Amino acid sequence: MRNLLVLLSILGVSFASSAAADERREVRYGDLYDVEWCPCDPEEQLVNGSSVVMGKTVLCPCDSLYSGYDKGFKQEFKEAKENIARKLTAVNYFKYYIGFDWVKSKPGAVSEPWEIDDIRFQKPVSVNLDDIFDDSDSLSFVLGARLHKYFGLEAFYQKTYQDNQRFVIDNKTLSSSTRRYYLMNEYDTSFTAYGVDAVFYLPVSLYFDFLGSVGVGQYKFDNNLQMGVYEVDYGHLEEVLNQDFSEDKTGWRFAVGGQLNIAEGVALRGMYRYVSLGGEYIDDLQEFSVGLRFLF
Repeated sequence: MRNLLVLLSILGVSFASSAAADERREVRYGDLYDVEWCPCDPEEQLVNGSSVVMGKTVLCPCDSLYSGYDKGFKQEFKEAKENIARKLTAVNYFKYYIGFDWVKSKPGAVSEPWEIDDIRFQKPVSVNLDDIFDDSDSLSFVLGARLHKYFGLEAFYQKTYQDNQRFVIDNKTLSSSTRRYYLMNEYDTSFTAYGVDAVFYLPVSLYFDFLGSVGVGQYKFDNNLQMGVYEVDYGHLEEVLNQDFSEDKTGWRFAVGGQLNIAEGVALRGMYRYVSLGGEYIDDLQEFSVGLRFLF
């Protein structure tokens, strides 16, 4: 009986040891550098503390190789973070640049109509200035410098690349003492501008900046109205009246937008701008622009 109890005890200890060994042999998988972590079973470790199974490195958390690997990875990760931080702080934001923008301008005319007196007509000819000033396309050439991470200066020269022409038939009948007339009007508008802007940058990353700008510009508008006076009864052209709506005004410019650094030394910029003029004919401008900057 005593011998039987001893035998059962030995078998129980052996079974428990075998179960523990099987539990230790269960491999846990990690996704870091394609590594499989093995159990800490000294009998399964090679002389160097690791082995290669199906192309994967098998490491044991209990051996010196794992501790060295873990320490090396943490050090490598720390150095990578420090390197990125150094690059961010070491960026040289000081850049000169040249560039150009395509600009869509929408003039805002003064609200009161403009009147033309002619002794042949029983009342003045009233002209709605919104009919004269149409949206215009222009090109703006720029020369600038980003002096600081958050600040820069930019000079510009802007010109419409073709005159805008509009043809409007005036449906109001004008009368003299003996005849009736109607008008067929042709409007030609264009402008040039030059000035300087202070540009403010808000970097979001190395690749994108929010922008704002405040500046002043000199605007010269060349606007002309040709009114063809046609006789209602016979339909023939009586004569052409010319009126000049040109003016030269200084205006404040305010803009917001963004800049995408698409390549080394090349940036894509988009802006919305409001120009306050307060002129006799044109009160303001609203502009949308997109263009490139070449930095050096």
